[in-house]
Amino acid sequence: MTMLTTHTVANGDVVTAYHDEGRGDVLLLLHGFTGSKLDFHDQIPWFADRYRVLAPDQRGHGETTNVGRPDGYSFDILVDDLVGFLDRLDVERCHLLGHSMGGMVAMRFALKHPRRLKSLILMDTAAEPLTIFPPAVREQLANDVRANGCASRLDMMKSMPMSDAQKRGVDFLGEAEHWRRIELKLNQMDPEAWVGLGDEIAHLPAALPQLPAIRTTTTIVCGEADLPFVEPSERMAKAIPNARLVTIPLAGHSPQYENAQTWRRAIDGHLARAI
Repeated sequence: MTMLTTHTVANGDVVTAYHDEGRGDVLLLLHGFTGSKLDFHDQIPWFADRYRVLAPDQRGHGETTNVGRPDGYSFDILVDDLVGFLDRLDVERCHLLGHSMGGMVAMRFALKHPRRLKSLILMDTAAEPLTIFPPAVREQLANDVRANGCASRLDMMKSMPMSDAQKRGVDFLGEAEHWRRIELKLNQMDPEAWVGLGDEIAHLPAALPQLPAIRTTTTIVCGEADLPFVEPSERMAKAIPNARLVTIPLAGHSPQYENAQTWRRAIDGHLARAI
Protein backbone atom coordinates (compact mmCIF):
# COMPACT_ATOMS: atom_id res chain seq x y z
CA MET A 1 0.00 0.00 0.00
CA THR A 2 1.39 3.39 -1.03
CA MET A 3 1.23 5.77 1.91
CA LEU A 4 0.01 9.28 1.19
CA THR A 5 1.76 12.28 2.67
CA THR A 6 0.11 13.89 5.69
CA HIS A 7 0.18 17.67 5.90
CA THR A 8 -0.86 19.88 8.80
CA VAL A 9 -2.19 23.42 9.08
CA ALA A 10 -3.06 25.58 12.08
CA ASN A 11 -6.82 26.05 12.05
CA GLY A 12 -8.28 28.07 14.90
CA ASP A 13 -7.83 26.15 18.15
CA VAL A 14 -6.76 22.92 16.40
CA VAL A 15 -4.09 21.74 14.00
CA THR A 16 -5.78 19.96 11.12
CA ALA A 17 -4.04 16.97 9.51
CA TYR A 18 -4.92 16.21 5.90
CA HIS A 19 -4.00 14.56 2.63
CA ASP A 20 -3.52 16.81 -0.39
CA GLU A 21 -3.05 15.04 -3.72
CA GLY A 22 -3.35 16.08 -7.36
CA ARG A 23 -4.19 19.32 -9.15
CA GLY A 24 -7.30 20.99 -10.49
CA ASP A 25 -10.69 21.76 -8.99
CA VAL A 26 -10.83 20.74 -5.34
CA LEU A 27 -12.66 17.58 -4.29
CA LEU A 28 -12.87 17.49 -0.50
CA LEU A 29 -13.65 14.17 1.22
CA LEU A 30 -15.03 14.46 4.76
CA HIS A 31 -15.08 11.35 6.94
CA GLY A 32 -17.62 10.27 9.52
CA PHE A 33 -17.86 9.48 13.24
CA THR A 34 -14.89 7.40 14.49
CA GLY A 35 -13.35 7.71 11.01
CA SER A 36 -10.44 9.66 9.57
CA LYS A 37 -8.84 10.61 6.27
CA LEU A 38 -7.77 6.97 6.15
CA ASP A 39 -11.34 6.11 5.13
CA PHE A 40 -10.59 7.54 1.68
CA HIS A 41 -6.92 6.56 1.42
CA ASP A 42 -7.45 3.92 -1.26
CA GLN A 43 -9.73 6.13 -3.37
CA ILE A 44 -7.77 9.37 -3.42
CA PRO A 45 -5.37 8.27 -6.21
CA TRP A 46 -8.35 7.45 -8.47
CA PHE A 47 -9.41 11.12 -8.50
CA ALA A 48 -6.02 12.81 -8.07
CA ASP A 49 -5.16 12.68 -11.78
CA ARG A 50 -8.06 15.08 -12.46
CA TYR A 51 -8.70 16.91 -9.18
CA ARG A 52 -6.90 18.31 -6.21
CA VAL A 53 -8.16 15.92 -3.54
CA LEU A 54 -8.23 17.10 0.06
CA ALA A 55 -9.06 14.70 2.90
CA PRO A 56 -8.84 16.30 6.35
CA ASP A 57 -9.16 14.67 9.74
CA GLN A 58 -11.96 16.39 11.65
CA ARG A 59 -11.15 17.56 15.17
CA GLY A 60 -10.99 14.73 17.68
CA HIS A 61 -10.28 12.23 14.89
CA GLY A 62 -7.20 10.92 13.15
CA GLU A 63 -4.12 13.10 13.52
CA THR A 64 -6.01 16.36 14.09
CA THR A 65 -6.00 17.90 17.58
CA ASN A 66 -7.99 16.25 20.36
CA VAL A 67 -9.31 19.20 22.37
CA GLY A 68 -10.22 16.98 25.34
CA ARG A 69 -13.26 18.87 26.56
CA PRO A 70 -16.99 18.32 26.00
CA ASP A 71 -17.69 21.87 24.81
CA GLY A 72 -15.08 21.47 22.06
CA TYR A 73 -17.30 19.33 19.84
CA SER A 74 -20.44 20.28 17.96
CA PHE A 75 -21.58 20.32 14.35
CA ASP A 76 -21.40 24.13 14.34
CA ILE A 77 -17.75 23.89 15.39
CA LEU A 78 -17.04 21.29 12.71
CA VAL A 79 -18.61 23.54 10.06
CA ASP A 80 -16.45 26.42 11.26
CA ASP A 81 -13.39 24.14 11.16
CA LEU A 82 -14.16 23.30 7.54
CA VAL A 83 -14.44 26.99 6.62
CA GLY A 84 -11.17 27.72 8.39
CA PHE A 85 -9.43 24.81 6.69
CA LEU A 86 -10.49 25.99 3.23
CA ASP A 87 -9.46 29.54 4.06
CA ARG A 88 -6.02 28.49 5.28
CA LEU A 89 -5.46 26.57 2.04
CA ASP A 90 -6.80 29.48 -0.07
CA VAL A 91 -9.59 27.32 -1.50
CA GLU A 92 -12.53 29.48 -2.48
CA ARG A 93 -14.87 26.71 -3.73
CA CYS A 94 -14.86 22.92 -3.74
CA HIS A 95 -16.78 19.79 -4.61
CA LEU A 96 -17.66 18.44 -1.15
CA LEU A 97 -18.36 14.81 -0.27
CA GLY A 98 -19.49 14.11 3.28
CA HIS A 99 -19.77 10.54 4.58
CA SER A 100 -22.11 9.69 7.49
CA MET A 101 -21.42 12.30 10.19
CA GLY A 102 -19.31 14.09 7.59
CA GLY A 103 -22.45 14.34 5.47
CA MET A 104 -24.30 15.93 8.39
CA VAL A 105 -21.54 18.51 8.58
CA ALA A 106 -21.44 18.94 4.80
CA MET A 107 -25.17 19.70 4.44
CA ARG A 108 -24.95 22.31 7.20
CA PHE A 109 -21.90 23.81 5.50
CA ALA A 110 -23.91 23.93 2.26
CA LEU A 111 -26.74 25.78 3.99
CA LYS A 112 -24.47 28.30 5.71
CA HIS A 113 -21.88 28.79 2.96
CA PRO A 114 -23.51 27.98 -0.39
CA ARG A 115 -21.06 30.11 -2.36
CA ARG A 116 -18.16 27.93 -1.22
CA LEU A 117 -19.52 24.89 -3.08
CA LYS A 118 -19.10 23.70 -6.65
CA SER A 119 -21.22 20.64 -5.84
CA LEU A 120 -22.32 18.41 -2.97
CA ILE A 121 -22.31 14.65 -2.38
CA LEU A 122 -24.08 13.32 0.72
CA MET A 123 -23.03 9.71 1.28
CA ASP A 124 -24.70 7.27 3.68
CA THR A 125 -25.93 10.05 5.93
CA ALA A 126 -29.13 11.61 7.25
CA ALA A 127 -30.70 15.02 7.77
CA GLU A 128 -32.48 13.85 10.92
CA PRO A 129 -31.30 12.76 14.39
CA LEU A 130 -30.20 9.13 14.60
CA THR A 131 -30.88 7.07 17.72
CA ILE A 132 -29.15 3.79 16.92
CA PHE A 133 -28.56 3.15 20.63
CA PRO A 134 -31.08 3.83 23.43
CA PRO A 135 -30.06 6.52 25.95
CA ALA A 136 -28.96 4.05 28.63
CA VAL A 137 -26.65 2.21 26.23
CA ARG A 138 -25.26 5.50 24.88
CA GLU A 139 -24.53 6.64 28.44
CA GLN A 140 -22.74 3.37 29.23
CA LEU A 141 -20.65 3.67 26.06
CA ALA A 142 -19.75 7.23 27.00
CA ASN A 143 -18.62 6.13 30.47
CA ASP A 144 -16.57 3.30 28.98
CA VAL A 145 -14.71 5.41 26.43
CA ARG A 146 -14.03 8.17 28.95
CA ALA A 147 -12.58 5.65 31.38
CA ASN A 148 -10.75 3.38 28.94
CA GLY A 149 -10.43 5.19 25.61
CA CYS A 150 -12.28 4.65 22.35
CA ALA A 151 -10.19 1.59 21.52
CA SER A 152 -11.92 -0.18 24.42
CA ARG A 153 -14.79 -0.73 21.95
CA LEU A 154 -12.61 -2.76 19.57
CA ASP A 155 -13.42 -6.19 21.06
CA MET A 156 -17.12 -5.37 20.94
CA MET A 157 -16.82 -4.42 17.28
CA LYS A 158 -14.93 -7.61 16.48
CA SER A 159 -17.61 -9.70 18.20
CA MET A 160 -20.45 -8.27 16.10
CA PRO A 161 -21.58 -10.34 13.09
CA MET A 162 -20.69 -8.91 9.69
CA SER A 163 -23.13 -8.40 6.86
CA ASP A 164 -22.25 -9.58 3.37
CA ALA A 165 -21.53 -5.96 2.44
CA GLN A 166 -19.14 -5.53 5.36
CA LYS A 167 -17.36 -8.74 4.40
CA ARG A 168 -16.81 -7.33 0.92
CA GLY A 169 -15.21 -4.27 2.50
CA VAL A 170 -12.92 -6.49 4.57
CA ASP A 171 -12.00 -8.45 1.46
CA PHE A 172 -11.14 -5.20 -0.35
CA LEU A 173 -8.63 -4.20 2.34
CA GLY A 174 -7.64 -7.60 3.71
CA GLU A 175 -8.74 -8.64 7.19
CA ALA A 176 -5.52 -7.66 8.98
CA GLU A 177 -5.47 -4.23 7.36
CA HIS A 178 -9.18 -3.70 8.03
CA TRP A 179 -8.77 -4.23 11.76
CA ARG A 180 -5.45 -2.35 11.87
CA ARG A 181 -7.18 0.72 10.50
CA ILE A 182 -10.12 0.49 12.90
CA GLU A 183 -7.81 0.07 15.90
CA LEU A 184 -5.66 3.00 14.75
CA LYS A 185 -8.67 5.29 14.29
CA LEU A 186 -10.11 4.35 17.69
CA ASN A 187 -6.76 4.95 19.41
CA GLN A 188 -6.52 8.36 17.75
CA MET A 189 -10.05 9.47 18.61
CA ASP A 190 -10.70 11.79 21.53
CA PRO A 191 -13.18 10.18 23.97
CA GLU A 192 -14.80 13.61 24.36
CA ALA A 193 -15.42 13.65 20.59
CA TRP A 194 -17.13 10.26 20.89
CA VAL A 195 -19.38 11.60 23.64
CA GLY A 196 -20.04 15.11 22.34
CA LEU A 197 -20.57 14.27 18.68
CA GLY A 198 -22.49 11.12 19.53
CA ASP A 199 -24.93 13.30 21.47
CA GLU A 200 -25.15 15.73 18.53
CA ILE A 201 -26.02 12.90 16.14
CA ALA A 202 -28.78 11.72 18.46
CA HIS A 203 -30.29 15.08 19.44
CA LEU A 204 -29.50 17.75 16.87
CA PRO A 205 -32.60 19.34 15.28
CA ALA A 206 -33.39 17.93 11.87
CA ALA A 207 -31.92 19.77 8.88
CA LEU A 208 -34.48 18.26 6.50
CA PRO A 209 -36.83 21.29 6.49
CA GLN A 210 -33.92 23.53 5.40
CA LEU A 211 -32.62 21.31 2.59
CA PRO A 212 -34.79 22.87 -0.17
CA ALA A 213 -32.50 25.90 0.13
CA ILE A 214 -29.58 23.86 -1.29
CA ARG A 215 -29.34 24.77 -4.96
CA THR A 216 -25.93 23.37 -5.91
CA THR A 217 -25.60 20.17 -7.95
CA THR A 218 -26.25 17.42 -5.40
CA THR A 219 -26.04 13.63 -5.39
CA ILE A 220 -27.22 11.43 -2.53
CA VAL A 221 -25.24 8.18 -2.40
CA CYS A 222 -26.28 5.22 -0.23
CA GLY A 223 -25.33 1.56 -0.06
CA GLU A 224 -28.39 -0.56 -0.70
CA ALA A 225 -27.77 -2.58 2.49
CA ASP A 226 -27.22 0.46 4.72
CA LEU A 227 -30.70 0.16 6.17
CA PRO A 228 -30.60 2.99 8.77
CA PHE A 229 -29.80 5.42 5.95
CA VAL A 230 -31.89 4.18 3.01
CA GLU A 231 -35.12 6.03 3.89
CA PRO A 232 -33.30 9.17 5.14
CA SER A 233 -31.44 9.24 1.80
CA GLU A 234 -34.73 9.08 -0.09
CA ARG A 235 -36.12 11.95 1.99
CA MET A 236 -33.04 14.08 1.34
CA ALA A 237 -33.21 13.41 -2.39
CA LYS A 238 -36.85 14.58 -2.44
CA ALA A 239 -36.10 17.66 -0.36
CA ILE A 240 -33.13 19.03 -2.31
CA PRO A 241 -34.12 20.51 -5.68
CA ASN A 242 -32.84 18.46 -8.62
CA ALA A 243 -30.86 16.11 -6.35
CA ARG A 244 -30.15 12.63 -7.65
CA LEU A 245 -30.22 9.49 -5.52
CA VAL A 246 -27.67 6.82 -6.42
CA THR A 247 -27.96 3.46 -4.67
CA ILE A 248 -24.78 1.37 -4.61
CA PRO A 249 -25.57 -2.34 -4.95
CA LEU A 250 -23.78 -4.93 -2.82
CA ALA A 251 -22.73 -2.21 -0.39
CA GLY A 252 -23.59 -1.01 3.09
CA HIS A 253 -22.29 1.95 5.07
CA SER A 254 -18.86 2.16 3.39
CA PRO A 255 -19.47 1.72 -0.35
CA GLN A 256 -16.00 3.08 -1.19
CA TYR A 257 -14.72 -0.26 0.14
CA GLU A 258 -17.66 -2.58 -0.29
CA ASN A 259 -18.25 -1.88 -3.98
CA ALA A 260 -15.39 0.40 -4.91
CA GLN A 261 -15.72 0.23 -8.67
CA THR A 262 -19.42 1.15 -8.71
CA TRP A 263 -18.85 3.84 -6.09
CA ARG A 264 -16.10 5.42 -8.19
CA ARG A 265 -18.39 5.46 -11.22
CA ALA A 266 -21.09 7.16 -9.15
CA ILE A 267 -18.72 9.89 -7.95
CA ASP A 268 -17.29 10.35 -11.45
CA GLY A 269 -20.84 10.67 -12.78
CA HIS A 270 -21.67 13.32 -10.23
CA LEU A 271 -18.52 15.30 -10.99
CA ALA A 272 -19.21 15.16 -14.72
CA ARG A 273 -22.74 16.49 -14.06
CA ALA A 274 -21.34 19.28 -11.88
CA ILE A 275 -19.09 20.80 -14.58
